[in-house]
Amino acid sequence: MKKVFLICSSVAFAGAMIAQTNSNNLEQVGNSNSSNITQVGNQNKTLIIHTGSENDLTLGQNGNGNTAENQATGNTNTIFIQQVGSANQAVTTIQANKNIATVSQEGNGNVANQDLQSDDSKALISHLGDNNQSIQQQLGVGNQEAQIDVKGNNNLTTQAQDGQNQFAKLNIIGDANINIITQNGVSNSLNATVEGSGNQINTLQDGNNNFAGQANDPRLIQIGNDNSILLVQQGDLNSSSIRQEGDANKTINVQNGAEHSNIVRQIGNGNTATVTQSNN
Repeated sequence: MKKVFLICSSVAFAGAMIAQTNSNNLEQVGNSNSSNITQVGNQNKTLIIHTGSENDLTLGQNGNGNTAENQATGNTNTIFIQQVGSANQAVTTIQANKNIATVSQEGNGNVANQDLQSDDSKALISHLGDNNQSIQQQLGVGNQEAQIDVKGNNNLTTQAQDGQNQFAKLNIIGDANINIITQNGVSNSLNATVEGSGNQINTLQDGNNNFAGQANDPRLIQIGNDNSILLVQQGDLNSSSIRQEGDANKTINVQNGAEHSNIVRQIGNGNTATVTQSNN
């Protein structure tokens, strides 16, 4: 199965910057494309390139030194980018059809990067705070959804999905948390919630119908500081639920094969749990 590789694209703009002015570079090739751009402030920049038909962009920047890029190759994509503050960056690249991509950033020095290459998919990044960075990539057949919601500062979050019918959601409240999510296959689902600072979640689900939470049902939960979760599920129909409340707790959960289930609850400080399950 093809693996997922995260791609960070850069924002590039031609022409010399003139102090105290905003700039926009827009090109649309195709039919019935629509772009609505509003910039308030100084030294904000946009680059928009649409190739295809019925792509719809709404973009707003309010503040100073913000940059936004949207390149869409395909049809019937809907893009919404909103940035309020200073020195925020947003890049949304689409090479597919019927996607919905949303970036909302309020604060300073935030970075959002979306790379969508599967049809009928959704991606959402929301940052409220400063110096947060989120990356989303979706590859494969399509019908996938990825959500990132961050309130705090200096958080790093990535989501990469390659396949079909996959779902990933991350809800972060706090500072300096690191969350890395990778899913390959069909109908894998994950929902994680973090409240605190210095926490880490690193997950890989590789196969079909693996489960670690769904839309309104987070199953990877960290409440406290300096906790870590490593979750690996390789195979089909595996499920995990991990909850940590306190500080400096650590869980490692590795499941290889099919139809394993694991539940871990740790309340307190400095606890460690390691669970390995396989069919061999």
